[in-house]
Amino acid sequence: MHSNIGIESRAFGFLFISIAIAVLIGTITNELLSRYHIPIYYQLLLWVMSFTVILSITFLRMKNTFYSIRNRMKNSIRWPLYAKIINGLSWAGPFLVIPVFHSFSQYLILLGIGMGNISTYFLIKSYSNYDNKEQFVVGIIAIFMVPPLLLIDTVLAHSIIHEHILALSRFFVAASYGMGGIYALIER
Repeated sequence: MHSNIGIESRAFGFLFISIAIAVLIGTITNELLSRYHIPIYYQLLLWVMSFTVILSITFLRMKNTFYSIRNRMKNSIRWPLYAKIINGLSWAGPFLVIPVFHSFSQYLILLGIGMGNISTYFLIKSYSNYDNKEQFVVGIIAIFMVPPLLLIDTVLAHSIIHEHILALSRFFVAASYGMGGIYALIER
């Protein structure tokens, strides 16, 4: 086990909460911009800006966050090739099939976040001997959000448009990261 578990857990708690805030801000502003028919490239620029500003503030104010992420990435570089491939496919696989299955993008986003975080949790636990439960919490919550989203999409299909279901899936992503971040801050 690492000697600085509390510091790393706290750093990842703040990182996950920052991701949740950035996703929330990006989603809300994206909805506002699309309501006024602002071109998509401005919406994408706003997403990038919201993540850049929020994560920059987090990294500047919480120096441990950057070092904790760097340490975990250094450890993951030493994983065997098959573990890196599994982890990469868990994260990227659902996102890569979105162009083919665009009508399922809202579910694939949650699935990618869920599978990626759960995969990373198990691989870090196996190869780095570190039990980062906050990452598992994010993954499980994201996956558990798929059935409620499907239910809402099915029940309200006649009265809600695809973009709003997509926005709801992003709110669920933010909730997953937010709950994982809160768990990390109170668990250790």
